[in-house]
Amino acid sequence: MPGLADKTWALQLLVFCVLSLGCQAQQDFSLPLNSLHLTSTFGGRIHPITRKPDFHRGIDLSARCEPVLSVLNGRVSATGFDPILGNFVKIDHQGIQVLYAHLRMAWVSRGKVVEAGTPIGITGSTGRSTGEHLHFAVSISGVYLDPLQFLMGLGEQRLRDCQTSLP
Repeated sequence: MPGLADKTWALQLLVFCVLSLGCQAQQDFSLPLNSLHLTSTFGGRIHPITRKPDFHRGIDLSARCEPVLSVLNGRVSATGFDPILGNFVKIDHQGIQVLYAHLRMAWVSRGKVVEAGTPIGITGSTGRSTGEHLHFAVSISGVYLDPLQFLMGLGEQRLRDCQTSLP
């Protein structure tokens, strides 16, 4: 089974391939951070603070004071503070809800329309957190999806779109 480093490398390679093609399809897709270092995956784990079994509904990406970017075009559906999530931004991307949490600060407000790659905040360690990082979660109709698979799927689709648009 691939480790965290393998998964991070695979995602970065895929995105590099998409971006290096320079086609129109890349304009509606971005990574949530300029560089990725996966520190916690989606699914079952022992919670790092409570030390109890837990289901992690997102992924954690290590970062220090980095701008957080919207992964797709969408509208900010919520921002605020939650005791567990800390400062957060939630964006609705045509029915796909993406949560960006533990932010030091949000740079957008509810109702704002954003494009892929728009800076929406800065990474932090607010809420129940063991250190500075981005908690990134994806859901559709309240059902959480593996964000890593979601990003890989977006990247693969953009790569196919780019290949079909090349002369």
